[in-house]
Amino acid sequence: MTETKRALLSSDSIGAIADITGSIADAERVLAAVGITLKRRPMTRHEDAVIVPSTSSHVSHTLRLLDLTDVGVVSAVLQAAARFAEIYEAQPSADRGRLVRLRHCLALDGFPLDPTGDPIAAIRALGLAASNVLVDASAIRVELARLERSLDEDPSLAIGKAKNLIEATAKAVLLQRGRPVHGSPNVPTLVNDAMTALGVHPDQADATGSPVVREMLAGLRDVALKVGTLRNKLGDGHGPTSAVTGVSAKESRLAVRAAIAWSAYMLDALSEPAANSV
Repeated sequence: MTETKRALLSSDSIGAIADITGSIADAERVLAAVGITLKRRPMTRHEDAVIVPSTSSHVSHTLRLLDLTDVGVVSAVLQAAARFAEIYEAQPSADRGRLVRLRHCLALDGFPLDPTGDPIAAIRALGLAASNVLVDASAIRVELARLERSLDEDPSLAIGKAKNLIEATAKAVLLQRGRPVHGSPNVPTLVNDAMTALGVHPDQADATGSPVVREMLAGLRDVALKVGTLRNKLGDGHGPTSAVTGVSAKESRLAVRAAIAWSAYMLDALSEPAANSV
């Protein structure tokens, strides 16, 4: 028996997105930017009245015609939703209740729109931090761009790019500390060397300090190492002899958030004086 794929966006989320759309021109422009063509609903008659569909009706109709079981399609819809929200929020007459409803509906579907839960927002914030801290942030920015493109469309690829982000961050830290990387060291070597260079390796934690901090540093290091392990098992690396299957978007987002957490901490530590300590 063939299992029916479940839509990734609920009817409530589609309605909430449509509810904040503005003019037809805005709707067409925003949707076109993410590769979606607005499908206008025809006018109808009821007794002697002509009913002209609203912009929200056109948008809702358009989105409901899409294949919402497709990760790529849903990614495009979410990009459009974020742009609609930005435009709507800038209007003096904006109803905050509509934006709250939109965020709640998307969150229930597993797609938080606010920066605190949105991995795309975290990716972009890390790019800004890298540019502020590093002399040369180009390698990290390249990996972040690749990570953003693959996050929703290819979970296996996203896991691989999460590992690449850790490697790029470690190499950037070592280079800025005057310890250029030679050859092709593995993830454990890079992670441990970079943390040691910044004085934040768990083995360097002050014995008189809080054991909780030492444990947290050890956990952060282990999380970064586990991303490398996950990539070896589920990621796109090493040219597998058969297609990688069973990789969910939830697993890829976990790897991405873990890589961002380690990289963000390293950049934060790097911004401190060279003799910094935990």
